[in-house]
Amino acid sequence: MRLLLINSYSADYVEDQLAAGLTAVLGRQNVVFYPVNINYYLARRPYPRNMGVCRDSWNYFTDLLAVRRQLRSFQFDAVIIGSTKRDTFERFLQISDYLPAHIPIIFVDGGDWPAIGGDAQRMHFDGLYQQVMSERTPKVIFKREYLSTESYPENTFAFPMAFKPPKAFEKAPLKYDVTCWCVESHPLRTQALELLQNRFDCKANGTVKGQTFRTYKRKGNTYLSELSASKIACNFRGVGWDTLRYWEIPGVQTLMISGLPQITIPDNFKHEEHVIFCRDDLSDLLDKADYYLKHDQEREQLAAAAHDHIMKYHTHLARAHYFLERVRDHI
Repeated sequence: MRLLLINSYSADYVEDQLAAGLTAVLGRQNVVFYPVNINYYLARRPYPRNMGVCRDSWNYFTDLLAVRRQLRSFQFDAVIIGSTKRDTFERFLQISDYLPAHIPIIFVDGGDWPAIGGDAQRMHFDGLYQQVMSERTPKVIFKREYLSTESYPENTFAFPMAFKPPKAFEKAPLKYDVTCWCVESHPLRTQALELLQNRFDCKANGTVKGQTFRTYKRKGNTYLSELSASKIACNFRGVGWDTLRYWEIPGVQTLMISGLPQITIPDNFKHEEHVIFCRDDLSDLLDKADYYLKHDQEREQLAAAAHDHIMKYHTHLARAHYFLERVRDHI
C-alpha cells in the first residue's frame, strides 16, 4: 500500500504517532508526506513534540526534491488527511487538482471534541473543513474521541493515542509515592489535585494545583524517567477523554489510577488486571492510592501486566497495523 499523508506543521500526537508507525511498517518510499515536514526528520523539540521523528535528517532534502514529482505521477492507493488542523486542510486544497476522482480519502480526526471534525469549529475554521468534506467525502474515518455513548457512521473507527517507546529508556528507581502532574484543563483534574495535594508526598513532588506547561520542571525524556520513578501515577481527562498520560504511565511500568475513559478504546486496559479505575466522582481515589502504596507486590504485578498489554496492543506500531487493517477492509 502506498499512501500520501497530508499533515500539519503543528504537533498533533495522533498524526505524529501514525506518521512514525506507518513509516516503520510500510517503509519510507510508501509513505509520502505533504508537506515534507521537517519535524518528521529532526527532533527540534523535546518529547512529546518529537514523536513524529521517523526518518534520517538527510532524507529531508531528497524527499523535498521528490514530492512534486510524486504528486504529478500520483501513484498512491489513498490520501490521508492526517489531523483536524487548519493548515492540514489548507494543504489538501492546494493539491486537490492532483487528486484523481477515484482516489480514496481517509480522515484521521485526533481532535479533542467528540463530533467528527469538531475541532474545526473549536479552532474556528469550520467553513474550510465543510468545504473539503463536501468536495471529497472520506471513505474511512479514524476518530480519537469516539464517545461510547454516541453513534458514528459505519465507516468510522475508534483511534486513540498510543505510546511511542523512547529509545534506550530504563525505568528509574522509585522515589515518589503518588504523582499527578497535569494542567487543570478540566474541572475533574482540579478536583483530583485538591484531594491529593495535601496527602502522601504530593505537595513535595509537585502534585499541586496551578501547574502550567511553561513552569513544568520535568520535560522531555526526563519527564518520562520521573514518571517511571512514581509508585503510583494518576490520570484524569482533559479537554478530551483521551490523554497521552493514559498511555505513558503503563508505558513506563508505573501503576496507573485513572478515571474510566468514556470513549471506545479497542483492547482497553482492564480494572484490577492492568490498571485501577476509580469512581467518576473520585470518592475512592485516596483509598485506592493508600491501598496500593501498602501492597507493593500487587502494585508491581499490575504495572508489569499493564506494560505487557501496552507493548502488545497500544504502541505506535500497533496503531499503524490496526489502521492498515481497517483501510484494507474498507478500500
